Formats: sequence, C-alpha cells, structure tokens
Amino acid sequence: MFRKTISLLSVLILAVGWFSSSFNPALAGSSQAKPVQLPVQFLNSMYKKGSSTLLSDLHTTPTQSNSLSISKEEILKYPKLNTLPDTSSNNKFSVSAVTYDVYNTTPDGAIFIKSGNSEQGYITAEGESRWFFTRVEIPNKLTVFLNPGASTTKDYDLHLYKLDESTGTLNKVSYSTKGAGQYEQVSYVAGTGYYFILVQSYKGFDVTQPFTVHTIQSDSYDSSEPDDNPWFAKNRGSATFSSSQTIDNILDEDWSKIKVSSDTTVRLNLNNTSAYGEYRLDLYDANLTSLGYLNQNTTAQIKLSAGEYYIRVIAPSKFDLTTPYTLTVSYQNADVARVVTSNITTDGGVYGFINYGYGQKWRIKNNITISGRAFDAQGNPVANAIVTTRIIVTINNKVFTASGTTNEQGYFTIPVNGLTSAAGKYSFYNSVSTHYFDIIPIDFYSGGKLLNSDINSLYHFAYQIR
Repeated sequence: MFRKTISLLSVLILAVGWFSSSFNPALAGSSQAKPVQLPVQFLNSMYKKGSSTLLSDLHTTPTQSNSLSISKEEILKYPKLNTLPDTSSNNKFSVSAVTYDVYNTTPDGAIFIKSGNSEQGYITAEGESRWFFTRVEIPNKLTVFLNPGASTTKDYDLHLYKLDESTGTLNKVSYSTKGAGQYEQVSYVAGTGYYFILVQSYKGFDVTQPFTVHTIQSDSYDSSEPDDNPWFAKNRGSATFSSSQTIDNILDEDWSKIKVSSDTTVRLNLNNTSAYGEYRLDLYDANLTSLGYLNQNTTAQIKLSAGEYYIRVIAPSKFDLTTPYTLTVSYQNADVARVVTSNITTDGGVYGFINYGYGQKWRIKNNITISGRAFDAQGNPVANAIVTTRIIVTINNKVFTASGTTNEQGYFTIPVNGLTSAAGKYSFYNSVSTHYFDIIPIDFYSGGKLLNSDINSLYHFAYQIR
C-alpha cells in the first residue's frame, strides 16, 4: 500500500540475555506473524516473589478528564505527516531520562512505560530494535506514539504485542510503518494485561537524536476504534456515508479509507457541535501525500481520480470525548452545468417575483433564501453538488457569497444573510407610492465554474415614498 512493507518477527526463541530473530518482508504486518516466546525467568520477574500478585506498585490506574487542552506542536500541522508532538519539559507529557544503555534490545530487557508517560532511547545501527512494555489494569483503549526524532532520513517502525501470560508468547495486535522521518502511532482496544512495544529501525539510525515512545489509555472511546493509522482505517467503500465518532485523547486519530471508482467530485463535511473540542479533516492519497485539509463545521468538494484515499480526523489543540463529531462523505454524480431558481424568500415585507419596468425579477432586501435545482449538461439533476451564489450590492460594490448542497434529486437552498442596504438608484411609481431600488447582479458557481442560470439580476429594495 505504501513505500514498503514492514519487517515481520518470525520465530523468536529466547533465553535470558539471548535473542534470535528472522524477518520476512513479504508478510509485513500480516496476521501470519508468529508469536514471540518470552522466557519463564522473565515472566516470573513480573510477579512478586512468593505470590501471584502482579507488580501493581509499578502501575497506577489511569484517569481521564472529559476534555483536555494540551500542546501537540507540529504533529497535526498541514500538510506534513512527519511533524511531531513536543516532548520538552514544559509539555504536559511526562518524559523520563534518556536511555543510553541498550539492554532493551530484546523483549526480556523491555523498559516499563507507565500510562501517560514517555521513554526515550537510541538506535545505534540499522535494523536494531528497542523494546518497551506497559500495563493495562482495566480494559481500555491503549494508544502508543513514536516520535523518531528530528532526522528526516531515518525510518523507524512501531509494533504492538500482547503478552499471553499462560504461554509466555507475544502476539502482534497492531503496527504502523510509514516513511522516513514520519511519526508512527498504533492503538488497540486492550484487555487487562501486559503489552510490549517494539521500535525497530527499517532504515538508518541516529545516536545523537533520541526517539520518544509515549503511551496513553482512554477509558471512553467509540465503536470504530482502533483506527489510529492507515492500516487500521475503517473501509468506507465507494458509497456515501456519515459517521459519528469521538476523539478520546489528544493523540487520537480517526482514519477512514474511501474508494473512488472513476473521476468524481467528492464532497467532504466535518461537523462538530462541541464547545470544547476543535477538529480538522486531512485528506491523503494512497501514498499518504496530503491533498489538503478542512476545518470543522465547513464543507468542501474536490475532484478525485480513480483510486483509494484516506481521511484523517484529528484534534490539533483540544478535544471533547463526550460529544461526537460527524464526518460526511458524498459523491457528486456529474458536473453541474446550469441551475433553475424556483423561489427567493426575503425579509422586509418585499417578497415577490415582480416587474419594475425592467423585466420580471425577484425582489429582495437584506436576508434571503434561494431555492433551486441543479442540472448537468444533459438535463439530469445533479446530487451532492455544492452550488455557490454571488451577489454584488450597489453601495461600495460589496460582494456576498453563500453555498448550499444539492440533495439526491438535485434540489438546493442557499441562505444569504446580511446584505447591506440598497442605494435606491432606480424608482417605480405603482399608483400608490414610489419604490426606490437597485438592480444588482446574481450568479451561480459549482466546482469553480460559472453556471448557466435562469436569473442574472435582482431588484434590491431600498425604500418607498407615498
């Protein structure tokens, strides 16, 4: 799917201090991965001597607030994928001292990371591995994040294993294998137990810039989890869908995969009603090249060629795990060629399709709603298209634009609010009073193209004198 496949740990036979591994790139990240066998001595060390009690003094049950504002630095900055969260001392993440020794090159030398904390380390040769582990006390969603460091040439992969305490084997449950210089992230809906984290050099190493591994647990998460990277993205296929999900921690990422069967205009909408969370949508092609981003509570459309694409929803600065956002993706069935206006309502008591001596036109004042229907060049209604209107008032030639989206039958409504007052350059006497008004232009666009329309001007009412 991407520029490489991951190295797969095959059979690992361990004794204390001894580690043997072989790799099969063809099986990268697949379910065919064989488990890692841990030595009995290491398993015994995970229990207090003379009892079956777990080393709970090393662990604390994680707690989590409903919302959190926390610095995440450049990890979410458009358009790069290789920007990283801050792990400096002024961040709310806790980072332990840098690990200079290399005793965690095998699972039985793994370094413990408490939830909500980070560990740093170095890889001193290409292909080397570093192992860590964490404990899930109660069933939670476990998220692990890898910051490879400042280098843009080294390529570190991230793998997550669950320990089967009855057999002493490690079974792979998640992985992330992006390109050089990019962060890696995995998540897993975890039961109680131990989880082992493998940081592995696919290409390059760095003995001056450490990597950082961070773990965090979420006690509340949506049913689409785990979906924190492209390999575990929810496959939405090629049909229109609407999905409501939550961001459950500051690192949480919700990935979806869509398939475009032929050149199509795709409509994207990200709606968030929470006052505490701020979200953003990022769009990527199959190679994880950024195609753009969309802020919350906005709609956009983009022309995509046939292929697979990825959508990522993130919280750049703050999240609210109690209020879901809604992601909607729909597909425009054709290009819009023309629109027909069926009605324009207005405030000010001036509603009507009238003739002031310059032809039949809709009369408007300050706040209006345009209703109409969009068609393609063959006269067929166009669904899921964004139609934009532009109105230019006379005073200062101020421009007003607004948009609406067509439904499955091609119908749309476009509210346009706050039109400034008319100058009253024209007048018309109707035997009762004289009406003063302007004649102002209106046009319509879709996909950046000017559309044919049944109207091109409006009567903009100013005032009347009896």
